[in-house]
Amino acid sequence: MPSASIPASRLHALVPCAGSGSRAGTASPKQYQPLAGRPLVQHTLLALGAVRRLSTVLVAVAPGDRTLEGMAGLRDVPGLVRAECGGPTRAATVTAGLRALRAQGAADTDWVLVHDAARCLVTAELVDRLIDACLPDPVGGLLAQPVADTLKRGLDGRAEATVPREHLWQAQTPQMFRLGPLLHALETAGDAVTDEASAMEAAGHRPRLVPSSAFNFKVTWPEDFRLAEAVLSQRKEASA
Repeated sequence: MPSASIPASRLHALVPCAGSGSRAGTASPKQYQPLAGRPLVQHTLLALGAVRRLSTVLVAVAPGDRTLEGMAGLRDVPGLVRAECGGPTRAATVTAGLRALRAQGAADTDWVLVHDAARCLVTAELVDRLIDACLPDPVGGLLAQPVADTLKRGLDGRAEATVPREHLWQAQTPQMFRLGPLLHALETAGDAVTDEASAMEAAGHRPRLVPSSAFNFKVTWPEDFRLAEAVLSQRKEASA
């Protein structure tokens, strides 16, 4: 697997891949669970590898995790780098991954696209849409979907109030920001933030919302595996 210094470029992907996947109900981390004949994360990495403008795809795994080294098919992901820098939270893993990118030659002015390992249905087209929208933007942004469902605030298992859905968006990934400002925002916000956009918001920025697709969902619950497999099967049939 490539581990050389990153050549001069402007676009890097960072995939936090150190989670335990406890909500998925699997015995091992969900990112390594089989899905349509491949480990889940392999679908994610192959999709990112198809984005020609990405020069680096850095995967931040837990210390001692060498699962990717034995994974077939990843030679098709240009610029793939594995970094054993995963932390106890997503924010800690992303922060360490940004430092790893910087240590390998990425500039603070470079763009970094942080993408969930478990969003395995992302497509190169969606990533290119985000890049096209964010390259001219002074802040950056994220893929997101307007909320369609009625939202309830619950207490003790009962609905307490209905939350107006106007102006509400469901955040997805990738989330694209310049390395330096993002690293500073995460270091300031701490481990409590659950995505990069919230750290940038806390730093006073207003990230751009780029309309995405409902298919770009995060595999989180056991039934999500069945739904993701159905989508991948449909895509395979359509391309046959």
